[in-house]
Amino acid sequence: MLRSTYLVPAALAALVFGCGGKSGGATSPGGGGGVAEAQVEPLERTIAGTEYGEVKVRRPRVTVVGDAAKTAAINAALGTPATSAELTDDGEAGIDYQLGFNAAGLLDVTIIHETMGAYPDSYGQHFLFDLTTGAQLSGHTLFKPESLPALAKAIDDQLQAEMAKARAEQSDCVTEDEDPYRGQFTIDNLRDVGVSERGVVFSYDYDFPHVIQACEPVGEFVWSLPQLDAYLAPSSPLRRIGK
Repeated sequence: MLRSTYLVPAALAALVFGCGGKSGGATSPGGGGGVAEAQVEPLERTIAGTEYGEVKVRRPRVTVVGDAAKTAAINAALGTPATSAELTDDGEAGIDYQLGFNAAGLLDVTIIHETMGAYPDSYGQHFLFDLTTGAQLSGHTLFKPESLPALAKAIDDQLQAEMAKARAEQSDCVTEDEDPYRGQFTIDNLRDVGVSERGVVFSYDYDFPHVIQACEPVGEFVWSLPQLDAYLAPSSPLRRIGK
């Protein structure tokens, strides 16, 4: 199953859990006329008596208008049951979601998981669906296979620049024995691709230890459709954006 995991900064987690993120029940066809569209409604439950006390669980219930099979496939991938009574906390301290994009037959959703280990933390499970098929999308099928090395290298150049900037500006995060700024964006990182109103989003998880998470550089790289045109497969669903 395609599912990338990102650490979510505490400030973002607080915003999502406090305000519910960008979700609600709006259908956003927003381009790509004639393609499938989704209705997204929050399914919510408060579970008492857990090891973390009262836990709030909120998952997206997706309906692909007029297509029960696609609706079932997407909700199964998201782990969303049919009713709020069936929601579980999965042993976590909270579950919520963010809706990143719902237009042009594409649905971008991140499930936010709040955890309580040695430190309170949050991580996200990201999903991108093609609403015309109900399938979860991989970057490896969105782009021309022969273009993947060059695309990964171009994004890695951005990553290396961000790490060099962070290394120079936050020298206290680097010691004689440890330099955390040694990541690399590879073809494997292209498996997970996001879509937002800003463009196509590539993400990199530095996975810094909790004590130096504040040292992490920018790990999100947004490309426009014109920038990606040479890399996109001819039938890539991303080509529907903006049409």
